[in-house]
Amino acid sequence: MPTNPDSNLDRLLRAARDETPDTSRFEFAFETRVMARLREERSASVFTWSWKLAPFFAALAIAAGLWSRTPTAKADSLAGLVAEASRGSEAAALVHFLTGEP
Repeated sequence: MPTNPDSNLDRLLRAARDETPDTSRFEFAFETRVMARLREERSASVFTWSWKLAPFFAALAIAAGLWSRTPTAKADSLAGLVAEASRGSEAAALVHFLTGEP
């Protein structure tokens, strides 16, 4: 066990400073790789956002369909009732005959 841990640390730091790594492999076509990565991320972003927003648009379409259908159903049932009453069908004639009201 070493008595002075600072000497070991100094020796390790000196060895790290003396060794210069070869970075030429990392420098080769660096700009090309960066631009390719940026182009890839930029082109994929629209597709990614569309898939993230798809549930929101589906819920919006369902809500719009329900909203537009609800007033129509009420109006259709009321229109049928008004048309039947104004037409003077056989049922209306029977009611008029049985009740005696004009």
